[in-house]
Amino acid sequence: MPPVKQYVNLPAGVSNLGPSRALRVSPNQVPNVAPGDRVDWWIEPDPGNNDRKYQSTAERTAMLHGAQAGTTVGAQHYFDNTINFTHVGGDKYVVKASRDGQRASFVVTEQFETWRKLFYTVWYSGADTLGAYNNIDPRFVSEFARHFIELERKGVYPSLRQATSARVDYKSLSAVAAGSTAFDWPFLNGGPNALLNLQAGGAPAAGGTLSDKPLHMAFLLVPDCYFSGLVPGSFPATRNVTGSVTTYDRVWNDPTLNNRFMYTAQASWGMAGATDVTPYFTTAAGTTWGSNVVTWNLATLPGLTTHLATAPANTYRLTFSFITRSAINGYSWGNFCVVGCTGRSETAVLGTLVHEMGHGIGQTVRDELLYNVGTGVAVGTTDPNPTWYTGKGGQGYGGQGPHCHTNAGLTPDPSTSSGQRYDWWPALGGQLCTIYHAGHNNRNDGVYCPVCAPRIRRVHLEAAGQIRRSWNHFG
Repeated sequence: MPPVKQYVNLPAGVSNLGPSRALRVSPNQVPNVAPGDRVDWWIEPDPGNNDRKYQSTAERTAMLHGAQAGTTVGAQHYFDNTINFTHVGGDKYVVKASRDGQRASFVVTEQFETWRKLFYTVWYSGADTLGAYNNIDPRFVSEFARHFIELERKGVYPSLRQATSARVDYKSLSAVAAGSTAFDWPFLNGGPNALLNLQAGGAPAAGGTLSDKPLHMAFLLVPDCYFSGLVPGSFPATRNVTGSVTTYDRVWNDPTLNNRFMYTAQASWGMAGATDVTPYFTTAAGTTWGSNVVTWNLATLPGLTTHLATAPANTYRLTFSFITRSAINGYSWGNFCVVGCTGRSETAVLGTLVHEMGHGIGQTVRDELLYNVGTGVAVGTTDPNPTWYTGKGGQGYGGQGPHCHTNAGLTPDPSTSSGQRYDWWPALGGQLCTIYHAGHNNRNDGVYCPVCAPRIRRVHLEAAGQIRRSWNHFG
C-alpha cells in the first residue's frame, strides 16, 4: 500500500490531518487473533528518517500504547490505538500489529509519510509580472515539496493599480516589529494610489487571515522594488568651503524634486541668514565598490569667502541632506513579501520567492538543541549551523537577517559594519544557497543547499507562532 501523506502541522481533523491518527483493527485482520486476545502494536521507521538526536521524547513519533486487550461491544470486537506523529517532514513509518508475543505473524495496518502544508496568495502588478509568476510557480511549489512542505495557493489577483515600483522604508518595518501601530506602508491600506487593500474585508475572499491554519504567505509582484532615504550632513562651525561625503547606496535624482539629488542644502553665517546652496553640490561614482561621493565647493558663494577672510575665528554653518535609492530584489516582513521582476530572469525571481518563503518559516536557524538518541533527554549542547550568519548588529556581513554562506567566504566591503561581506569563492566550488543574502550569478536560485535542506524538514511549522501570524495588518 502507498504511504498516507499525513499533514502533521494542520489542526486535527478527518483522514490525514493533524499530529495524531486513530487506528483500529478487528480480530479477523490480525493473524491468529481471537476476540479475547491481546494485540501488540509497533512502528518500523524508515532508515532515511530524520536523526532522532534532534528530537526530544515528546517530539518523536510513537504509538499511544503497545500490547493490550481489545474492546467488545455487543457482537463487535476491535483493537484501538493512536499514533502520535513528529513535527518533522519526510519521515516514513510502517505500523504493524500482531497477536501479543507473535510478532513474526503481523499485519501492516498503515504506512505514513509526514508532510506539512502552508498557504500563499499572490498579487501581481502588470501582465509581465503575471507571466513571470505563472512560469515559475511550478518550480516554487516543487522546491518546497522536495522538503516535504506542500504549498497550497489560495488565489492570484491583480493589484489595485498597475505600479512601476514599490518603495519600502525600513524604519517603518522596525516600528512594526517593536509593536508600534504606525505601520506606514500606504500601498497596502487600500487608500489612494495603494497597490493592495489588506484591511479587514478588503482582501479577496480566497485570501484573508487563515486563523486556524499555519503560515499564510502573501506575495506582491511588482516591476521594480527599492528603498530610498535621506542622508543628512551637518557642519555647525567650519571654515572649509570644500568637502565631500561617501555613501554606499546610489545617489538618486528624484523626479519629484525636478530631478535633483539634493533634498536640502543651506549655508548661514553672521547676519546673512540661510542661503540655499544646492547648486554647489555634485555627485560622482566613488573609487570603492558600490560607493558614491557627494562633493561641495562654496568658494564662489557670494559673501562667504569675504566673511571667512575677515577674521580667523569666523566660521559658517553648513547643513544638507541628499537622497539615495537602493534597488533590491525583494524584501519581507513576517509573512508579507514584495518581489521585483523587471530586468531579472525568471529564475532570479524564483530565487526571491523561495528565499523569502524561507525567511517566513524561519528556516535559517543558528543552532539546534541536541537530545540523547536513546532516551530523548536533552544533552545540554547544541548543533551550530556551520553556514549561518546575519547582517544585523556587530557582525554586519551583508544583508538583513539570518542567511546562509554555503560556498561563500569573507571579502572586503566598507559598506558593512564589519568591513567584510560574504561572497562566492570559486575555490570552494559549487553554488551559493538560495538563502544567500543577495542576488548573485553563482546563487542556486530557488534551491536550498545541502546544509539548509535537512533543517527545513525539522522546522516547527505547527508552532503557535506560525498559526497566529497573518498579513492582515490593517484589520
